[in-house]
This record gives sequence, structure tokens and C-alpha cells, in this order.
Amino acid sequence: MSKYLPQKKLILNPLQIAAIEANRTHKAKHINIEAGRGSGKSTLLGWYMKEGVRQMPRATGVLVGETFVQIKSRTLPSTKEGLEMFGLYEGIDYVVGKSGQSMGFELPFQAPNSWSNVIHFRNGFVWVMVSLDNPDSGRGLNSYIVIGDEAALLSYERLFNNVLTTNRAKKVEFEKCSLVNATIFTSSVALTKKGDWFTQREQLAKKKPNEYVFLKAPAHVNIENLKKGWIQEMREQAVSELIFNAEIKNIRPKGVAEGFYAQLKDHKHYYKHKYDINLLGGVTEKYIASCKYDTDLLKNQPIDFALDFGGRINTGIVSQYLKSLNQVNILNEFFVKNPHKLSDLVKKFIDYYQDHNCKEVNLYHDRSGYKAEANSKTTLAQDVENQLRAAGWKVMNKTPNSNNPAHMLKFRLINEILSEASHGLPHIRINQDNCPNLIISMENAGLNHKGDAFEKDKSSERSTVILQEHATHLSDCFDYLLWWKFSYLMDYNYHSSYIVTNL
Repeated sequence: MSKYLPQKKLILNPLQIAAIEANRTHKAKHINIEAGRGSGKSTLLGWYMKEGVRQMPRATGVLVGETFVQIKSRTLPSTKEGLEMFGLYEGIDYVVGKSGQSMGFELPFQAPNSWSNVIHFRNGFVWVMVSLDNPDSGRGLNSYIVIGDEAALLSYERLFNNVLTTNRAKKVEFEKCSLVNATIFTSSVALTKKGDWFTQREQLAKKKPNEYVFLKAPAHVNIENLKKGWIQEMREQAVSELIFNAEIKNIRPKGVAEGFYAQLKDHKHYYKHKYDINLLGGVTEKYIASCKYDTDLLKNQPIDFALDFGGRINTGIVSQYLKSLNQVNILNEFFVKNPHKLSDLVKKFIDYYQDHNCKEVNLYHDRSGYKAEANSKTTLAQDVENQLRAAGWKVMNKTPNSNNPAHMLKFRLINEILSEASHGLPHIRINQDNCPNLIISMENAGLNHKGDAFEKDKSSERSTVILQEHATHLSDCFDYLLWWKFSYLMDYNYHSSYIVTNL
């Protein structure tokens, strides 16, 4: 800890004490903490980061994040805050994005090729910040410890290949260190299938209790360190019951066993976002969300923009159809909630795609887009078109002015597409980093059965406790896109069934 600044007294809560003692006293190497927001996970990470530095001078540790943007905007700021809690200060005890050799810092056993993603400490320890969207950022490392925050957002295949396999370094002087080759993961509960790997580590802890520890706690465990009334405020501020239970009370959502998107599979339909690392700059440089960093966007191709209009929330998803691959990539999602308006949603789209080379956009929506609002001479769709054209976009509305399709017909088409069993129907791939709310919306969309028929369960849209970005609005955008773009490929007049038409 810094000898230059006064130290503060820090009172630990029961979760923090248990997590620290799991390694310090019981010598468990793999610590997993599933806990609600406000439970003190950042403090724990700060302790483990500090302790890794103290125990293993000149060693290399890995601080992992799902994307480089996550590391720049969330991981690094919270890391600095956590280190300061334990008396380690930037510019005195460590430097970020450069070597501290000129300040008298010792060098690590294995100096990195680049210091741009490195936290360098005075005793020579380095934390290398590894982003899983860059497949090479962790390769070549020989690390002594791995730490990951928001673990439920980490893609396990990339985590294993790029990070966990590097946690193998050994030194005689570190043989008695409790943290050598340790892994420390913290997270709130997994809301999507992506985080299943973290949830399953609880079973590892039951099978190998001497090696793995899995601790769970609600935010209430840290009540002494939280602002008075904070938990009640979170409940009152229209937080989703599902999300409040998950994020604050640490209760895992049940999900939907047989939902409207029955054929949706995370391993098949989701893909990881890839940024242009060269444009993002170093970890200390400011990041403003923009399409110029997106490598999954075809810069010279038109964009599809599917919208769902509403009073409480307006939502939209952005996609491109890759004709040569017969594949739809769902690239992004946008939403604004009351009192923000539809025009605010469109502005988000315009600002994000300002640097797109092909200013052509196809619109998809439901029939409500052809209705004029009260005291307006233009329809909702016309308002969107006019705003986009004023920003320099060429707009083509691909939505017919007709009745919306029946839920059963949409169900059949969409699940036939998702199954990838019919030749000629497109494949769907969803950017899981840019579209987290779309994924929650789809994975939790249920079915209502009415005799022999069924429909999507839309009750979440009427709820006053479910976050509306997690209700079925965004999934409706997905439906409009696929239906108006590809329903012509199916014949629904063949004995009340359907077949693929000439392709």
C-alpha cells in the first residue's frame, strides 16, 4: 500500500470476509462470487488485485473483460476505485498504459511487448487487461492469476482459449503464495444462456470443495455500507421484478422452457462483437459509441431498421442481409422510454451510424406505423422517414400497409428460419454484445395457448414492474424484420400448413 498517502479504515461485510478467508485460510484457488449489485464485489476485486501484487512481485496477472470497450469504460474505472480502497494510487503505486521504469518501478519477469493495456506496479507486478473480442490479446502470456468481473457476460470458449490456458506460470519463490494460479470471478446472476458456464461453477464447488468456492449473496449483505433506503429506491423506480430479483436480491430467473422462439440457440445464433482494435486506441483514451469501430458492419451496404412503436417505449433493431451468405446479422439495438420520444430513438440511430458509408436504410414495422398520432398530419412512419431523410439518408419503407400477420404464422416462419432445416431460408446471427436486451426479450418471450392456436405472451408489455426493454417490444422488431423480409418464401395456403416455395 502507498506510504505517501494516509490510509482509510475499511469495514468488510460477511460476503467479503468469507471470500477473502476462502483463499487466505482455506487455500481454495478458484473463488466465484455471485452477488447482487451493491454487495461489495468491487471491493473484493480490489482486495484480490492488491493481494496478488503483494504476494507475487514482478509476476503477471490477467484482468479479463468481454470487450475492449467494456475494459475502457467500466473495468478500468472500477479497478482504480477498488485499488484506492486498499491504499494503491495511480501515479504513485502504479501507472496505466505505460511502463513505470522511468519512475523507478521494477520490471516484471516477462515484460509485455506493448504496455498500452497494462497496469504496472512499483514492485514490478503487472496486470494485463485482456479483452475477449481480440483473439490475440491473451496469447503468449504466462500468467500467475486471473481475475474477471461481470463473469456472466464473458464468453467461456474465448475465456478458456485466450485466458485460462495462460494461467500456468510458476516460480519457486511463489510456491507458498495462496494466489498463485488462482482464478477470481465475480458477477450478478446470469440473465441469458451466455452466463451458464459461471452458474455451473457452483456444481464444481460442490464436487471439489477444496479447490472451488461459490459464494452467493443479495445486496442486503452490504447494508451497512449502502445509502439508507437505497434498496427500497431500487424497488420503487419501476425496476423489473425479474431484474430486481436478479440484480439486487440475487435470485436466478427461471426463464422460459418452451417459449415463442423455441428454436433459438445461443451457441448457434449468437456471435461475439468484434471492434476495430486499431481505431479504439489505448485503454486510457475516450470512447464514444459509433459504427466506425464495428467490424461486423458492411460499410458499403444498406441497413435494415425494424421498429416497434409505443407510448411507454419505442424500440428498434438494426441488421444487414448478406445475400452471398444468405445470412441476416442483427447488429444493434436501440430504445428510448417515456418521456423520450420516437424522434429521440431515430436520433440515436443517426448519431451511431453517422460514419456509415452507405446512407440507405430499409424500414420495417407493424401497421400502427401508418396511423397518424393525435393532432398530427403525418403518420409515425412518415415522421421517421422525414427525420432520416433530413439527416441525409435514402429511405425505403418495406412494410406493406396491411394487417399484421397472425402470431401462429410468425411463429412457424421464425422457428423454421431459426431451425436452419429448410434450404433457402436465411440464417440468423445476433450480435450478443450489442443486443443484450433483444436477447433477454426473446429468451423470455412465452406462449399463450388458446385451444389449438397459440400466440406470443405479451403480458410483459402491460407490466409496471418489468423493464420494458426486457418485455416483448424488441422481440417484435425481430418479428417484423423477418416476416416482411422473408415471408414470401413460405406458402401458408397449403392445407393450413406451409412449404418452402421456389427459391
